[in-house]
Amino acid sequence: MFILRKKLGGFYYPKDYPRRFVSLIRFQFKLKALWRWLRVQRFTTKLLGFQYQPSIDLIEIDITYQCNLRCHNCNRSSAQAPAAMHLALADIEKFVKDTIATGKHWRRIRVLGGEPTLHPEFMSIMHCLLSLKQLQLVDQLQLVSNGFGPKVSAILKQLPASIEVENSSKTGNVQPNFGPFNEAPVDSVLYRFTNFGNGCDIMHSCGIGLTPLGYYPCAVAGGIDRVTQAGSGRLTLPDAKDHMRDLLNRNCQLCGRFKDGHYVPEKLRKPLLTQSTSPTWAAIYQKWRLHKTQRRHENR
Repeated sequence: MFILRKKLGGFYYPKDYPRRFVSLIRFQFKLKALWRWLRVQRFTTKLLGFQYQPSIDLIEIDITYQCNLRCHNCNRSSAQAPAAMHLALADIEKFVKDTIATGKHWRRIRVLGGEPTLHPEFMSIMHCLLSLKQLQLVDQLQLVSNGFGPKVSAILKQLPASIEVENSSKTGNVQPNFGPFNEAPVDSVLYRFTNFGNGCDIMHSCGIGLTPLGYYPCAVAGGIDRVTQAGSGRLTLPDAKDHMRDLLNRNCQLCGRFKDGHYVPEKLRKPLLTQSTSPTWAAIYQKWRLHKTQRRHENR
């Protein structure tokens, strides 16, 4: 098992970055935040076009929304709206077949959750994806795990060395460095004239998403659709020309990550110690719980 070391750039910075010129770099990020806000306004977008495009060779696959930690501010709502929803093994097999049939090459495939090792067919999924590695159709096959508990640790030890593991080694459900995912931009007057089709750097640096609800410009969007039940993603692997702006418009207005639009180093962020939920998200979760209760009664 290879342990992944985070690299500088994109959505990755060392935990101690910056070590020098902290005030200057903090100011630079404030300027970057101001430009981001201006850049996503409708009039700016009309002049310059969309700020971000979905990646064509990076993908994140959410194989389950089940989790053993349920952290505050989870951007898959695994804590706020817990459910044992899994991506079917058949969907992974179809993804592999489509990749082979089209000769598509992936620079990176990341497998996530929830906690991905809780998927009932986890090992079968990983071995299916490994076939792309053997065919040299993927450069990096990565697994993202919280590493929490003996069961998860035991499964991680069984993985072959060709699978890179990003183990966050979490020990509890309070994650000070998580972002305020549930602070919906639509609840702020500052985003009244925003074009949410701009998306953010997640879909560029992390990749498009494959979730139990289909393909999305990013996996976070699929997690939002799961809870809002507003629709589904693409049912087949999107063409490179399909930027999925309709899915961005539907989901980015709810995603707190949209505000920054880019990764902000941990040292430059205010620690988030409690669940932060704006009114729109509070209503969404309330409706989700009501539907869950109704379904439970109907199944009795």
